[in-house]
Amino acid sequence: MKKIRNLLCVLMCGTIYFMLAVGSTLDSGNVSTSTDSNGTVSEVSEIPKYGINDDIYITNDYGKYRVKITNISETEERNSFSDTKADRVIVIEYEYENLTDEDDLYVSSLNFNAYDKENNKLEAYPANTKYGGTVSKGRKTSASVAYALNNRSNYIEMEYYDNMFYGKPNCKIILEW
Repeated sequence: MKKIRNLLCVLMCGTIYFMLAVGSTLDSGNVSTSTDSNGTVSEVSEIPKYGINDDIYITNDYGKYRVKITNISETEERNSFSDTKADRVIVIEYEYENLTDEDDLYVSSLNFNAYDKENNKLEAYPANTKYGGTVSKGRKTSASVAYALNNRSNYIEMEYYDNMFYGKPNCKIILEW
């Protein structure tokens, strides 16, 4: 029994290490320099910013893929079983395309974080959204995610994470409507 428990522990630790070690890059990342008051120059990575219908190319250890926010709309639909307060519900549609990865690609709503104009993180809302599923190399699909928005502003800033478990966002997507 001890051997099985130890083996499971090693497998679980190895899986966590692998997930944390997988990195990604954005093809159009910007690096600039910053000089402090002592004259020390250092590199500062700027997170690229995109808008609606901009192609975002991501390259990671497995290959290259493209993500694009294609539409943002407000819906009157409310989920009577949800405990999430929602003055407004915003549905964001996106597409993704597997350009070179031999394994199937899946981009879920978990790859995104969304914030309102006051920098409040938005809660995902259980609306009638589309699940894109996995796509093989050379294929693409579309999906959507819904968020509860509790102000009158028509502005959302999204962060996209190739690795949803670890790291910094690959880019920001500014949505104004």
